Amino acid sequence: MLLFSTFIFADLKAQVIRGNLKNEVTGEPAYAVSIHVKNSTEGTYSDDRGRFQLTVKKKPPITLLISSIGFEAKEVLVQNFNAVLEITLKPTSILGQEVVVSASRVVQKKLSSPVTIEQINSKEISGSPQLNYMDMIQGLKGVDVTVSGIGFTSISTRGFNTSGNTNFTQIVDGMDNQAPGLNFPLGSAISLTQLDVDNIEILSGASSALYGSRGLNGTMVMSGKNPFKYQGLSALITQGINHVGGGNSKDPVGVSPYYDWTIRYAKKVSEKLAFKVNVQYTQAKDWVATDSTNKNGIGTRFTDPNYNGVNYYGGATSTDINPFLQGALAGNPALAPIIEPLLAKPNYISRTGYPEYGYLDNKARMLKLNAELRYKINPKLEAILSGTYGTGNVVYTNDTRYQLKDFKVGQYRLELKSDRWFVRGYTTQENSGHTIIAGPTAQYINEAWKTSYDGNTGGWYPEYTSALLGALAGGAALNDAHLAARAFADQGRVALGSPEFNALKDKITGTPVSEGGTLFLDRSKLYNAEGQYNFSELVKFMSVIAGVNWRLYSLDSKNTLFPDKDKPIHVKEYSAYLQLAKKVAQDRLNISTSFRYDKNTLFSSPKVTSRASLVYEVAKEKFIRFSYQNAYSFPSNIQALQNTLNGYNSYASGGSSFLLNDTYHFDKNPPYTLESVSAYQQSGDATVLKKFAYSDIKPQSVNAFELGYAALIGKRVLFDVLGYFSTWKNFIGYANVANTPGTNDVTAFKDHSTYVQYNIAFNGGQTVNTYGYAASVSVDLSHNFMAKVNYFSDHLKNKNDTQVNNFNTPGYHINMEFGNNGFGKKEVWSFSTALRYKPGYFYVVTGGLAEGQVPSSAVIDAQVSYKLIKARSAIKLGATNITNKYYSTGVANPNIGAVYYMTYAYNVL
Repeated sequence: MLLFSTFIFADLKAQVIRGNLKNEVTGEPAYAVSIHVKNSTEGTYSDDRGRFQLTVKKKPPITLLISSIGFEAKEVLVQNFNAVLEITLKPTSILGQEVVVSASRVVQKKLSSPVTIEQINSKEISGSPQLNYMDMIQGLKGVDVTVSGIGFTSISTRGFNTSGNTNFTQIVDGMDNQAPGLNFPLGSAISLTQLDVDNIEILSGASSALYGSRGLNGTMVMSGKNPFKYQGLSALITQGINHVGGGNSKDPVGVSPYYDWTIRYAKKVSEKLAFKVNVQYTQAKDWVATDSTNKNGIGTRFTDPNYNGVNYYGGATSTDINPFLQGALAGNPALAPIIEPLLAKPNYISRTGYPEYGYLDNKARMLKLNAELRYKINPKLEAILSGTYGTGNVVYTNDTRYQLKDFKVGQYRLELKSDRWFVRGYTTQENSGHTIIAGPTAQYINEAWKTSYDGNTGGWYPEYTSALLGALAGGAALNDAHLAARAFADQGRVALGSPEFNALKDKITGTPVSEGGTLFLDRSKLYNAEGQYNFSELVKFMSVIAGVNWRLYSLDSKNTLFPDKDKPIHVKEYSAYLQLAKKVAQDRLNISTSFRYDKNTLFSSPKVTSRASLVYEVAKEKFIRFSYQNAYSFPSNIQALQNTLNGYNSYASGGSSFLLNDTYHFDKNPPYTLESVSAYQQSGDATVLKKFAYSDIKPQSVNAFELGYAALIGKRVLFDVLGYFSTWKNFIGYANVANTPGTNDVTAFKDHSTYVQYNIAFNGGQTVNTYGYAASVSVDLSHNFMAKVNYFSDHLKNKNDTQVNNFNTPGYHINMEFGNNGFGKKEVWSFSTALRYKPGYFYVVTGGLAEGQVPSSAVIDAQVSYKLIKARSAIKLGATNITNKYYSTGVANPNIGAVYYMTYAYNVL
């Protein structure tokens, strides 16, 4: 009996099936392919060399199901566990077969998604001519970007395009990728490395019902590679050059090297344990903003004494010198023939500004580190521990240009994930490092070198006035006299890059804003806990998904970004969501609805967001979709509480009554529109001053409708067309205002030392509408040739002229792609090209930094690659903006030229 039991136990003990998978055409290993036992939960993936081993507890024969996007599915009958299986897989087109998760929080075909969704996968990234996946996003349908520099790209959809958009959500492996204090997505700063991206999905328009109130302008969901599935060592080394110059580029930087090095290592230690490590380092000379447009008029720095250039910093200090002229006249009445004609109008003179190049360090660098450990508690339950850390030096555009120098951001996650539910906790910790605020720092440098005015010692303006009168007395023309006066007052001025300049700059930027300098001390943190359950096993007649979320913002800037002088400000958010879906009409009609409850402790009332959608399959692989979403968005921490210095006596500000009344004392010293203050300064007529009506900021809402049609025709043509219409209420925009702290005497507006200006967030009183339409076509031309084109157009109706609304988009976009991912013998050659065209458009930067026309641009990227199959390597030669015709994505942002590069890829999956 004992012998019989032992025999039975041995017969049923675990057996190992081993095999190799290859591409039938090229002979390359087929990696990350799913191998599952039919009618069982047992399964695994092939590694980076196409090898797999699968432990089973069944006796032969068994059937293996082998599948992967890009290959035809295959069933393999295994009769003998001792033989190593040699399996070939036939490549097939993936057009129309893509699957997405973000549209409904469940896996579904992109073709049948209830809302518009764009997608990028790891295969497309490796074959792209762009340098990184953030650049690739520019070519997607419905997507706008603002590029502040290498390493900082802000993404948005449906027209609301600005740098640091707080109404666009970026989610990385389930974690909100926003800066805890400033609330805008951190772009590539702590997102996935180039080699670790598995999938990127972008939801256009409002997506608050699923992803929270920040997603009014869209949501990007990024997924990293699972180390159980994607194994091995991979490396990506890119070397190139930029700043090639030429033509009318006005690029002050000479030809410079571009470096990007990425390494990924992942290993499945056992059937239960796997880990991965990622490192990416990027270094280059950044693009430089060189816009010399005068913000104070039509003149140049050689013709306007009050010149204040967009990317010349320090010229915001401006004073009417008439009091100095009057003093000179009182001291010497003989000057009356010269002075009295000048006193007929105000004479505003600005201090001399510094250009960006040589002032801000344009050496861009970014380091990203990531590690993840996964443990399978059982076949259906997995524990995940991960950490991501980013640091570097990049430049960001908002109300001025910010050099984020030595910033540090960390994001850490612990998650339990089942096939039906997950529980996730994570935290984001930021350190603003030695961030330099371009505008006010330059103004303070000017003041530290030579004060504008001191009653005891004189100053720059008295010297300027004296030299101006001297030049006029000598017979100089007025403009020549102003130039001579500036040259005289600027004698001995500290030069860019000199030891004296650097010493002043270091002292000012090393002193906190709260102590009279320009240093941010932001150490804000975010803590988040969430859980979700899919009730499909319990509720059979429909799909039910529910989840809850808790979040804490700990705003800690030591009174340099927020009014948090005494202690950190804690803002809590609570939310819960429910999604219901049901297929009817023989499963051809999918009806779904979602509800989300959100509460923010800064505001008294909670808000409920809802979404409803219909997707009808009119014929095989042809779908009509309709969706409606009612979304509320609580003002972000920035929109409510920001108190950020962006110039001398100038602040980027939130709109909460706590800030406006308790900090700025608008209830005692009322605000006036900055436009009317400027008019008063020019005319001296106090009747032109207009008070600004303000109130406590409140949530904004949008009702959005979308109708679309998607079809796969003959398995070769993928077509998608859509239209949308949205109605916004309590729309949050920005206004430039000013008040006179401590006094209501409006003459204080004549001297910037006695008034303060603010760019405040507020709710517009009128309804705002946005609408647009888009279409895309992808064509599989056979033999691995693929062509794509998309067109989209976004429009704003009933614009509120009292607000800066961040609707910065051209009338239309056209994007095209053409390429081949494998031709020649063994398909070792490949190429791809991309064209992006935008007509000129008007762009306004929040905070008063600049506004103006962005010229039209046609940008072409291209690459050609060759695979070394035996070496498991590839070499790519390419260029972005190959024509080197410099372009910009927004005023006050840099002009971007070509990058010519060569990439070596090892084992890139």
